[in-house]
Amino acid sequence: MEFPESEEEEESDIFSVCSVCGTDTDFEGRGGIAGYWGIMPVAFCEWCLSSMMDMASQLLGVEEE
Repeated sequence: MEFPESEEEEESDIFSVCSVCGTDTDFEGRGGIAGYWGIMPVAFCEWCLSSMMDMASQLLGVEEE
């Protein structure tokens, strides 16, 4: 097992794979988002992000206009 040489390299590895489905993320090309959920780094591909947004709007009872 190889360990990252710096924190930047470690973060780029974490943010390069979707935290839900494990696919490679391409933020410039296809979309998606990466950041921190509290102190935990997360990344979501465009499909998982869209699914989570839809689920949240259903749970909150938001109706599309």
